[in-house]
Amino acid sequence: MIFAMTTDDIIKILLKNRGLTNPEQIEGFFHSPHPADIPLKSVGLKSVDIQKAITLIRRHSRENHQIYIYGDYDVDGLCATAILWETIYAHYKNVHPHIPHRREEGYGLSQKGIDHCLSSGAKLLITVDNGVVAHDQIAYAKKHDCDVIVVDHHEKGKKLPPADVILHSTSTCAAGLAYFLASEIQSKVPPLRLRGGRKGELPEEMGKYLDLVSLAVICDIVPLIEVNRSFAKFGLEALNHTRRPGLLALIEVSGIKEFGITSYHVGFILGPRLNAAGRLEHALDSLRLLCTTDPVKAGEIARNLNDINSRRQDLTLKSVNHAINKLTCLPAGTANLLVVSDPSYDEGIIGLIAAKLVEKYYRPAIAISVGEEVSKASARSVPGFHITEYLQTHTQLFSSVGGHSMAAGFSFSTSDLNLVLNSLSQVSVSSDLLVKKSRIDAEINLSVLDLDFYLRLSEFAPFGLGNPQPIFSTPGLKIISSRIVGKTGKHLKLILSDGTVSLPAIWFSPPDDFDPQKVTRISPYYSLQVDSFSGRPTLQLQIKGLVK
Repeated sequence: MIFAMTTDDIIKILLKNRGLTNPEQIEGFFHSPHPADIPLKSVGLKSVDIQKAITLIRRHSRENHQIYIYGDYDVDGLCATAILWETIYAHYKNVHPHIPHRREEGYGLSQKGIDHCLSSGAKLLITVDNGVVAHDQIAYAKKHDCDVIVVDHHEKGKKLPPADVILHSTSTCAAGLAYFLASEIQSKVPPLRLRGGRKGELPEEMGKYLDLVSLAVICDIVPLIEVNRSFAKFGLEALNHTRRPGLLALIEVSGIKEFGITSYHVGFILGPRLNAAGRLEHALDSLRLLCTTDPVKAGEIARNLNDINSRRQDLTLKSVNHAINKLTCLPAGTANLLVVSDPSYDEGIIGLIAAKLVEKYYRPAIAISVGEEVSKASARSVPGFHITEYLQTHTQLFSSVGGHSMAAGFSFSTSDLNLVLNSLSQVSVSSDLLVKKSRIDAEINLSVLDLDFYLRLSEFAPFGLGNPQPIFSTPGLKIISSRIVGKTGKHLKLILSDGTVSLPAIWFSPPDDFDPQKVTRISPYYSLQVDSFSGRPTLQLQIKGLVK
């Protein structure tokens, strides 16, 4: 018999599980300040550095110099680029975005990318979502009479690069940092009336950019606490009321037009479509989608991104199946760091291959795209094993390496492939880290579950890293009925009962060996959702697995 907890008891447990124990923390969690009210110092930015950046932008605009916003091809880099480009372009027209081409320029700030900007007359580079470890590249730009402002959230090294201004913080993503810089630029108008602009061309209030920041903080998987919770909460509100033609077109082509957009839709539906172009073609189209004011053009780009994403899905599935077949050939118990390599693996999806292997085997995984001269690799990890620190112990093998605790990337000469494979396989990962633990917030009775309880849980949203969706368990539920659902016939719809209360449940892709016709009772762990398919909102369990 489960202890009969009240709704308030469960809420207290959820708060405690998220490290929220004192009234101030709880108040801040449920009543996040608007991003416009968050002081710079609380996110690790210094007003003096912001002012230096604005002064530098002002000087280059007065001298009518070309300014380039040098971004990245993922959602965070694209959104950060869009925010700063739109903000400066509103006052000064000689500002241009540069999004690197994954295959031609590689990851981050590169000499080839810098040369492209210099050849167009750039005298100021503003890097976003890159640059804090680009020592040689920034020195190269400075040598060619080009000033550099770095706006980055990645882990910095022991020394900072020789940029004119560095705006660095790990408190939020690059788009979040760009938002604060853009806010300060806006606050200096009219004193910062840059050459080339016309009065009345200023962007709307800074709330205009919150839709972009919400995309970035969710897709970049930063912890949705403190400032990022504020960005996600108010940003999702902005996204649900966005007037950007590109986002409206993407929402429509993604098939979620009639639904309230949540962190799930951002992370698993919109984000992948924005990322797809950078994986297989050029992410400049994704930036164009974010910034266009033409609904017709927006529709064309959105449909193209949707098509590219479909190709990306097919290619990923094929490559993941190939990688799994390779791994099944390994002797049992020989690998606690999985490494797969093949010339067929597109460098744009190797991160997805590694992520799928981690999901399936719960081991750190590395996928390598083998090139004719240079091979590129992407790594994903499990909590507790810092993949970048491990790779940095092998820097003599790589031409470049970077990342953070859970993800990394590196490249090396293909002639060293066997050496790299042998060296990486020598790691020993603690067996305790390789056991996936089911996260369950509380064991509860079905009797506590109703729509009022669901509404209380919704106050914890938006969910993400650092604030996961609440998960509950209830032992010994009787299966009243079951049926197969879904186009592929891989999902189960159940009615479960504890003897007093009966509730519907959905189980997406249950294990192949689970047969509801041979089992009378189960002890599931689950999240809660509202099913409105019948036209009337009905609470149902979304089963994640079974308690063993």
